[in-house]
This record gives sequence, structure tokens and C-alpha cells, in this order.
Amino acid sequence: MGDGDHRPLDAAPNRLHGHNRSHRILLITKCTSNQDCEVIWPGSTCQRSRCRCPENYVRRKSPSREWVCLAVNDAATGQVGPPLTCPLPDGAGYQVILRGSSTNNLLSPPILCSSKTNDCDTGYECIQGLSAAGNLDGACCPDPITTCAHPIFDHESGTLERWGFDGSECVRFKWDPERPSSANNFKTKMQ
Repeated sequence: MGDGDHRPLDAAPNRLHGHNRSHRILLITKCTSNQDCEVIWPGSTCQRSRCRCPENYVRRKSPSREWVCLAVNDAATGQVGPPLTCPLPDGAGYQVILRGSSTNNLLSPPILCSSKTNDCDTGYECIQGLSAAGNLDGACCPDPITTCAHPIFDHESGTLERWGFDGSECVRFKWDPERPSSANNFKTKMQ
């Protein structure tokens, strides 16, 4: 998100920031209700004025969204997923990590980064891994604007309803987590 896309709406302790592209992204410093958190991540709740991720998710800092929830379990197998993953697609974020080859396929090694310095290429942000240690503790994941520019993978074999941005509006599609996908894959229309 560029500086021009990120504007304060309220300077109070519960400050909100917004941007409107395919949908609104609200960043909340302190929450007052579950709805404040649900807008950022489906299923998250407000506990003691802080948004908490749903069960089987881990909260991680996001340079563009303040925070995201990473799925611990792989969407295809239900088993614990890889230690480096991106928030979207939910449970299959490892598919969209920036990789070292021009083809960016899953066999190429991921580009590691530091969540403290966010040293990823333009269009990506560093998201700390589920269990990474050391200076290079994260992976470069698509940022919100790049995410919405990715193609939508509508799978005939899809059993999970998802939402994506087609360039002009949010559209519903069917997702199969066992097939290749992109980060343009949201659980809800508001996400």
C-alpha cells in the first residue's frame, strides 16, 4: 500500500486507517468489539482490547495491515503446515511465498526476510514464520495491493467458497486447496 493509499481516519486511541480498492482494510490499534477484529480477519475476536486470532491460527505483525492470522494447519491435509507461509490463501499460503526462481514454483527456495526490517521486494511484505528463528525469520508475502492484482483460480473441483477481486469487483468462486492458487483468495467478501 503506497503512502497515498494509507490515510488516518481518526487519531483517537482506537485509531482506524483505511484504504478502498476491492474492499476496505481497517487497521485497529485497540478493539472494542469482535466486529472490529472480524473485519480484519474472519473469526478473530476482541479480548482485553486486543484482536486475537481464531483457534489454530497465530497472529503475526504485518507492515501494511498491522497484523494478520497465519493458519497453523494445511487446508488440503488438515495436518500442521510448513513453518513459512503467507496469510492468504488461508491454509495454503506457502503457495504464494516469493521464491528465488523466475518461474516462482514451489520447488524453488523461498526468499527469506527479517520481520524486523521488512526487506522484501516491492509488492511484498515480510511475514514472520510460524516457527522460524534467527535474523531471517520470515517469508516475503504479497502485500494487499499485489494480492488483489493476482489472478483468481476458480476450480471446477473446488468445494470451498471464497472471494476474490477481479479488477472491478469482489466475486465468489470455488477453491480447491489441493490445486495451485494465488493470494487473491479470501474467506469473506469483507476480508
